[in-house]
Amino acid sequence: MTSQSLIFRSLTYWLILSGCTIDFFLLFTNQSAYSQTPLCNIGSNPKHPGNYKLLGGIFLRQKRFQKALDCFELALQDERGLKDPELWNNHGLALAGLKKFDQAIASYDQALRISPGATFVDRIQPRSQAEDYYLWWFNRGTALADLQRYEEAVASFEQSIKIKPNYGFVWFFKGLALFRLERYEEAKYAYRRAVLLSPNTPYIASKDLLSLQDYLIYYGQAEAKSRLGSYKDTIQSFERGQKIRSSNPQKKIFEDNVSENFYEAYIDGIRLLDQGESKKALTAFDQLIAQKPNYTNAWYGKADALTALGLYPEAISAYDRVIAIEPDDYASWYKKGNVLRKLNRQEEALQAYQKAIDLSGGFSEVWHNRGVIFYDQNKDAEAINAYSRSLKANILWGGIAKIDTQYALAATLYRAKRYTESLIEVEKVLKEQPNYQEALELRKLIKKVIGCDSAESQSQCGVESIQRR
Repeated sequence: MTSQSLIFRSLTYWLILSGCTIDFFLLFTNQSAYSQTPLCNIGSNPKHPGNYKLLGGIFLRQKRFQKALDCFELALQDERGLKDPELWNNHGLALAGLKKFDQAIASYDQALRISPGATFVDRIQPRSQAEDYYLWWFNRGTALADLQRYEEAVASFEQSIKIKPNYGFVWFFKGLALFRLERYEEAKYAYRRAVLLSPNTPYIASKDLLSLQDYLIYYGQAEAKSRLGSYKDTIQSFERGQKIRSSNPQKKIFEDNVSENFYEAYIDGIRLLDQGESKKALTAFDQLIAQKPNYTNAWYGKADALTALGLYPEAISAYDRVIAIEPDDYASWYKKGNVLRKLNRQEEALQAYQKAIDLSGGFSEVWHNRGVIFYDQNKDAEAINAYSRSLKANILWGGIAKIDTQYALAATLYRAKRYTESLIEVEKVLKEQPNYQEALELRKLIKKVIGCDSAESQSQCGVESIQRR
């Protein structure tokens, strides 16, 4: 299992005292000295802990762990460095990279002892926030897992989840630890959560992370993909897990053969959904629910089948049953919102979308759909905010193209009489797709408005309203 964190802070690092960025810092650092001295050579830059931390971060990204460690330890010799929780975290990452896991855990513990609001030695703002600490708990958990201290690792991951429940990687690593503890149902749930929160992340890319027998990863992935409506991916993931399972019959993850057959029957229902046999799928899921009334996957499949059949009130009831069993399942809130929109129950849809955002951290599709509702309600400011958030967020589900959101933003800005901003957004659309017809028409209207004599009204200019695509 790797111990290095899979993400780093994305904030710009500023060189203390000299006001330089990383690139400028490198220009004034003797880079040839990197391989010539065991210590951290910052060249002619001021001997400030921020500069040692900055160079150590560069080495850390290059996986030159000993060099990084040298820099971080010099930074920690300064009183200001000792008060920087991120510096202690990075020090732990360097130690973990050198497989000194006990020492790494001690460094993470030092980071976690420092209260939020602490200053970072390599930049003035912002100070450490309470939410920053999720990453340090996560890194601590991975080091504990490397030492096969899985119970403690799970406890660290749970602390991370309390701070940031929508971080997919912590759920994935929690699943790995739970599998090794033979807590199989919990492991499968953790894997499902990981994929639901970051469905485009290749969690299974590194074989170093996995036990060859850990087919629960694929079962969890299958459940997540089914909830995302990716039925072909669901079947493919299940079959991969089943292949590993058949090669390891001694492994028992289900209580009995009946439970294993029950799970396979659920996948058969997904196959029917994939084939467009929604009525048959509905019957299959109802049969499973009759046997296990609280089987969430079957309720979810039933809700999808009802939606496909246009039985929207019944679908909402099924999604509500999922939510009653698993309140943190953002996907059911999102899909419930979509069905509520079909029934023109817009305020309820907005509430469902907001709940999906709260549980997932937000994603492009849910923000876009909120924008559509706000636009229809003539709430331009709210629609503009939602479309803008959509453009900045990750696409998790597909089905909504960023260019359409860009156009929707432009059209809303136009209606709000923010013509210059609208034109900027239109040009972005046309740069990507020059033949986007609605955008071409909108550009003509905007230029007509902007080109009008100030004494003329828009009506005199013949300006028409533009509808969102």
